[in-house]
Parts: sequence; C-alpha cells; structure tokens
Amino acid sequence: MQCLTSLLMFLHTVCSVRYDAVKQRIGYFWQLDNANLNLNYSVEGNRANNCAYSPNTPTYQRPSGPFGDYSCDPPQELIRSAAGFMKTVRGEEVDFILWTGDSGPSSEESNPQQLRDNLAKMTSILREEFPYSSIYPVLGHADVQAAGVTSEMYRYVSQLWDTWLPPSAVRTLREGGYYKVELAGRRLQLVGLNTPLWTSKNKMSRLDFTGDPGYQFDWLEKVLDKARTKQQTVIIFGHSPPGVFEIGEMKKHWYHPVFNSRYNRLVIQYSDVIVGQLFGHQNTDSFRIFRDVKNRPVSWALISPGLSPRTVWSGSSDPITSNPSTRLYKYSTYDGQLLDFSQFTLSLDHSNSVLQSQWKLQYNFSTQYRQDQQNTHRVHHHIEHRFQLLRESVVHWNSHGLFFIHNNLAKIQSTSR
Repeated sequence: MQCLTSLLMFLHTVCSVRYDAVKQRIGYFWQLDNANLNLNYSVEGNRANNCAYSPNTPTYQRPSGPFGDYSCDPPQELIRSAAGFMKTVRGEEVDFILWTGDSGPSSEESNPQQLRDNLAKMTSILREEFPYSSIYPVLGHADVQAAGVTSEMYRYVSQLWDTWLPPSAVRTLREGGYYKVELAGRRLQLVGLNTPLWTSKNKMSRLDFTGDPGYQFDWLEKVLDKARTKQQTVIIFGHSPPGVFEIGEMKKHWYHPVFNSRYNRLVIQYSDVIVGQLFGHQNTDSFRIFRDVKNRPVSWALISPGLSPRTVWSGSSDPITSNPSTRLYKYSTYDGQLLDFSQFTLSLDHSNSVLQSQWKLQYNFSTQYRQDQQNTHRVHHHIEHRFQLLRESVVHWNSHGLFFIHNNLAKIQSTSR
C-alpha cells in the first residue's frame, strides 16, 4: 500500500502551482493516528479478552510481548516507544504534530469514562514526551460514544487541550469539535475536522442526512472562503477520510454518502486554497484523488497508517492488521505545500522477541522514487505513465468523484510492499 501513497505525491506535484524557491522555507511535522490505547493490556493477559490481565491464561493464548499483539489494542509501552523514537529523529525540531484521532478502544462498548481516561492518558504521554511542541489533536470515532457525538465530550477535550490551542480554536472545539489554527507569519492555516459528525453511526447525522451536523459544513465553507479572500492556503486534517474503503468487499463510505458528496464538492470548489488533506482511520497507507467536472485531478488526500497493530470495523469479519507506523512530513512553511515524507514502522514481532522497540524507516518518498521535487516537467511525464496504468488495472470510480485502489500493484511497481 505504501507506493499508493507515494504515487499521490506525484499527482500533487502535477496539480500544484509552481512557486518561488525562495519562499520554500522548509519545515517538518509528524502525523499520529489510531493509537487505540489499551489501558488494561498485560503480558499476562488473554488475547481473547483484548489482552486484559488473566493469570490463568495458557501461554499460547497470551500476548506476544510488551509492545503489543495483533489480536489486541496496543499498550502504553507502544505509544511511549513511538514518541521516544520520534524524538530521536528530529527531537523537538518540528513545527507541529497532527494527532488525528482514535485514542479510545476499538470496542464499541466503551463508556464515556473509559473514553475520557484514554484521551487523558494519551494527552499526558504526548505532553511528557513533547513539552515544547505544538500538538493539534482531533477526535476520531473511537473517541466518542458509538451512539453519537456529545457536547460533554467537546467540553472535556476543549479543557484537556486548551494549552495546545489558541482561544479561538478552543471556542469552536468546545462548540462543535472542530477548529482552525492560523500559523503566525505564514500563509498557511490548519483546519481540524470533526469527522465523526459525518459518519452514518452518528445520531445527529441519522436524524437528518440533509442537514449540517454541528454546522460543520457551514463553518468549513466560511473558513475556506475567508482563506481565499486573504490569499491563504489550508491543510485539512481529520480522522476518517472521504471516499470508499479500498480493501476487500466492504465497498463502504466512512461518511454518509450525502456528506461524502457534499465534502467532495467543497474540496473541488476550493481546490485553489486546499494544499493538502491528511486523514487516518483505516490503518492503511492509501490516498484519494478529487476530480472536477472536466475529469481533471484538482486535489488529493493522504491516508496514513496508525500506531495500533489492528483495526476492527463493523461489517468486516476480520480485523485489519499491520505493523505500527508513524509519518514525518517535509513541507514549505510559507504556503504548506508538501515536499516529501518519510514513513517509519515498528517490527512488532522482533521488538517483542528482543524486548526492545525496533523502529526503522520503512520508506522515504523522494528516495524511493528518485524524484526531484522542483522538476515538475519530468514528474508530469512520469505520473502520466503511472496514472494510465492505474486506469487500466486497479482504479474504480465511485459516484462522488473519488476513487479507491485495490491491493493489486503488480502493474505499477514491481517493488510494491
């Protein structure tokens, strides 16, 4: 799946407007997703019970080790190892960290206190490890009750995260679970979405799919319109991505189709303002392309894998399992254009066997594909060839202008992961 995400970076370069190299002041930021923290994890636990402590469990049924197990939500030790590794890469010399949600358990039976406990613990870990960094969090579907999103949770996280956010962001977070941050001295804004509002499981959405849950669409359109007027750019980030899930036979939208279509129209309308969209949720390394009425690619979204080694979804008989991952982006601090990214992963089996976390670089986009980000003419021809292969083999279009990719990459790159 990794080369799918890398492919999108080429598309982004094709669609981007060339800008003065002097303005390409370079910065870095991290993305963390899908922690699904397991506060009851124990090496003496039972895999059949999410690795909760059970002293009489047979050895073969116990977790693989202290950093987690593919059958269970991950322990604190995994999250701390990820944060510790991130500091070895760049220390706190990053502009910010995007924490894109789902710190709660993957189980839909969690009560409000469990959700608050998980959010508090995850917040505490990140504050301890990155005391001087700017951290911008958003809510995922596992951070709110399965029945829907509550104003009590908004109030809770607005207090929990108030030291990370400016007052204006705290206010809209408290009112609707979303916010924006204007980065001082730059053209760039960060827009954090409350994607649980748009999912089919949300009670607010189920009552009226023609409405605007939490007035988030109205707010987002005003933010984008104002950014255009002020000649600013926007990076949108959230938990669940738009579009259709690309693995297996589920063929499901994470957003209700009405909201998926509405979001798609907004992205196309403001594609000159939006320089990037970053999501998670799926535990896959994937992407989305947005096309206008003339079938031209005008925007994109990257979907990052997460820290949890498993993801469980209703409608799927088996969880999605993968090694824990985190991603470091390189970008222009002037206008937010993404220039490169590196993805790091933990070998869970090996780390458990040696009792020491073994994080490593999985791939770097520019190195893997040997592309000069400034040479847009050369990239254009390269991507045209690869995009044609995608059209011929693995691209499927849905009714809302987005596409998703099946897990067959043999015609695109022989070294696909």
